[in-house]
Amino acid sequence: MSSVVYYKFLHQKNKSVIHFDGTSISVFDLKKEIILQNQLGSGQDFNLRLYHSEQPDQEYELDQDVIPRSSYVLAKRSPAFVKSGKYNNASRYITGKPRINRKAITSTVGHNSNSNPLVSAQLQQQQQQQLDENATEEDRIKLMFQNQSNAWEQTQEDLAHHKMVFNKPTASSTANKQDDHPPPGYICYRCGKKDHWIKNCPTNNDPNFEGKKIMRTTGIPKSYLKTISREEVESKANTLTTNDNGDVVDSEGNVILITDDGDYAIAMADSKTWQNYQEKLQNAALKSKREYESKLVAEIEKDNKWEFLDPLANTKAVLTSPIVMTPCCTDSSKLQNLKNFNYNQPELERVLIDNDFHCPNCGKADVFLDSVIPNKDLEEKLKEYVSSKEKELNIKDPSKRTAAEMTADDNNDPHHSGEPDAKKQKIVPNTVQPGMLTVGVMPPPPPPMPFALPPGLQIPPPGFGMVPPPNFMPPTQGQQFNNNNNNNNSNNQFNQPK
Repeated sequence: MSSVVYYKFLHQKNKSVIHFDGTSISVFDLKKEIILQNQLGSGQDFNLRLYHSEQPDQEYELDQDVIPRSSYVLAKRSPAFVKSGKYNNASRYITGKPRINRKAITSTVGHNSNSNPLVSAQLQQQQQQQLDENATEEDRIKLMFQNQSNAWEQTQEDLAHHKMVFNKPTASSTANKQDDHPPPGYICYRCGKKDHWIKNCPTNNDPNFEGKKIMRTTGIPKSYLKTISREEVESKANTLTTNDNGDVVDSEGNVILITDDGDYAIAMADSKTWQNYQEKLQNAALKSKREYESKLVAEIEKDNKWEFLDPLANTKAVLTSPIVMTPCCTDSSKLQNLKNFNYNQPELERVLIDNDFHCPNCGKADVFLDSVIPNKDLEEKLKEYVSSKEKELNIKDPSKRTAAEMTADDNNDPHHSGEPDAKKQKIVPNTVQPGMLTVGVMPPPPPPMPFALPPGLQIPPPGFGMVPPPNFMPPTQGQQFNNNNNNNNSNNQFNQPK
């Protein structure tokens, strides 16, 4: 035969039920069943209290109190506490025994014994009653309930002589002492130190303390980090500021990071990858420039326009402005050692200085730098000739191409299909990957390398596979490559044909 007791937590709307055998259940057993039914754990962090439903202020204080079946009680959880060095929580309902109130039980038993001396004798006599074979079913049930009540009274009497045992403090309760030291690798993210828990931080009671967010170095290789001492950071505390992301930044723009060991560090630029990137861009630019000039030189030779070629170059190259002449050689009739009497002014000045101001064509002395004669007509003719050949050959000077034009040429490529390429999907718009440069295409120049990483950069730049690296801004549309021919024409000149 199953009996029930109804209960409800104060925050719940509906009642819950506990099933048990017998006509009543003790407070201790009811609390244990409630904890198990609601999966409240070991009961070390709370205390469970039961109250009368008719009188919510009246609590079932004794664990040995009996609650009749079909009763309705109110349950309430309260925080566990320590009183006089003793832990008061609900853990005893899971692993321990009922807490005995000796005074209450002794007074109750003594009062009942004094009022009725025959109680103990009657209990023993009732326990020894034998069941009659001819008894009816109702008599059997009554005798079962009577024996159960007698057994519980005997249990209460035995419990009155038991010794109270308090729970010993567990490892979890002693692990959070105020004088406990944190494990290795723990960092207080309030002040950045390692010798205390964040709950024991000395700055907790400081109303003027301004917490600063210190970023971890997770994901950044150690080769990109520069460790700085704590004394250095503390000495610069007045110069440290906070950016929009809440990161601590020094006066040079470096974000202060903290390693797994609790040391301070700053991220350094990947100079090696930057140099490799610049070298590849320069090599690609020179290759594109040479291909462009080789096509123009072939057309000039085909049309016998020798006045458009640089006579002072070691390799065949197109003459560049400003174009000048020596005062001794101003027409083709005075040509002796060279096939052209027009020169690039910086190259001519260099040759005159090296040859003690002798004319490179006729060898005349005292040809000074201020005596050279500009040839504006030839500059205009050369400009018109180059423009016509660019339209005819459908080419353009790489130094004059913009990022938008390079992107348009890439989209108009006949080999380019409508489907997106897996490699091109990784390229930043309006930029050209060095590994994919086409003939006659010049990539835009990178801006100067920054001396420090920009604020907020949390990871180092990747390898050269991604263009451009994240440690500088990508070139904007319309940015042009600087023309350095005035300083490098010595490598872009041709031998004079005989």
